[in-house]
Amino acid sequence: MGLVTDQLRRLAYRAQFYLDVPSLIQLLKFRQKRQLYYQDLWRQAARNIGANFHDRDFGYAGISRDGRTTMVKQSSVMLDDHLTLDLMGNKALVYSLMEEIGYSVPKHQRFTMANFAECEAFYRALGGPVVVKPTSGTGGGRGVTTGITTLRALRKAARLAASFDDQLLVEEQLDGHSYRLLYLNGEFIDAVRRDPPVITGDGRRTIRQLVKIENTNRLGRDPVTALSPLKIDRDCQNKLREIGLRPGSRLEAGQTIELKRAINENDRERNHPIGAKVHRETIAAGARLVQALGVDFAGLDVICKDILKPLGASNGLISEINTTPGIHHHYLVADTGKSVPIAELVLEHIFNSGRGVMKLGANIRRLRESNKQAHRAEAAVA
Repeated sequence: MGLVTDQLRRLAYRAQFYLDVPSLIQLLKFRQKRQLYYQDLWRQAARNIGANFHDRDFGYAGISRDGRTTMVKQSSVMLDDHLTLDLMGNKALVYSLMEEIGYSVPKHQRFTMANFAECEAFYRALGGPVVVKPTSGTGGGRGVTTGITTLRALRKAARLAASFDDQLLVEEQLDGHSYRLLYLNGEFIDAVRRDPPVITGDGRRTIRQLVKIENTNRLGRDPVTALSPLKIDRDCQNKLREIGLRPGSRLEAGQTIELKRAINENDRERNHPIGAKVHRETIAAGARLVQALGVDFAGLDVICKDILKPLGASNGLISEINTTPGIHHHYLVADTGKSVPIAELVLEHIFNSGRGVMKLGANIRRLRESNKQAHRAEAAVA
């Protein structure tokens, strides 16, 4: 019965989403914008390393150099195998693996809607704000609710998360800033501080109206400032409630507020390159982790109070391991002069190592030569 209920919950959530035609149209526009952005990013990166770029069907693109071809699709590249991607996408399993090799992880509890009492008991015992998220099957903050401080909000967050996955996580909410540390082939290559999205009032419009205007502007801005729309979801409502506001509230002219804790919907002005500031022990800890887990291309999410100091119980922890990390976070930054050419580094690694490549060009040449020899043999027989 519980499985049937979970499936019905997911169907109800999807039906609600697809019936919201304006939001669906907007999402499709952002998906198209993201696709075009990544096409341009990879095309330029290919040109910069002396490779050829060619569009493929179904959103893929091929990049070729010296008889080797690699395929890309937005932020996805041909490095880590499917099973590794699947494993790293399971947050509960990743926490277990991290603990096995000696890494501290946020206090957490696995649960399902059928045993929600375990989630409630964890929340009561912790005595502080918590985060609820699906264990797997999502990305970009979908299904995640932060800033949960009441049992009512806890139940709502659990129902939302269960619309994505029947296996759920509740965990302590860590204090500090959000950082993305990027590793390639076990080596640290960049880091950005990702601040929550903000909205600024004009004295006339409501927060909901301001969000709508911002999303329209994001779709029309060139150069690109963001690849995702702002959403007034439960995470946003929890954050607004903390500061005594609602989506229908009006902000004073010039008044700026953080709209939510989740940072996946921020824009370039809220992303800051900080690679040189990350403490060497934190960099080393991240490198050991990705090497131990066998992940070639990974973005580690770190929540900490002071990135200049080592991680630890009083400062912060590695909270998540992202495979196929969004490399646009390292390009859409406030100070573009400090951005690192991630796409070029990835392509050079692929072509130089021979990992994640197809030898399409060499095979075509061999096939053509074989056909020529066959034709000559047939002519000689004739």
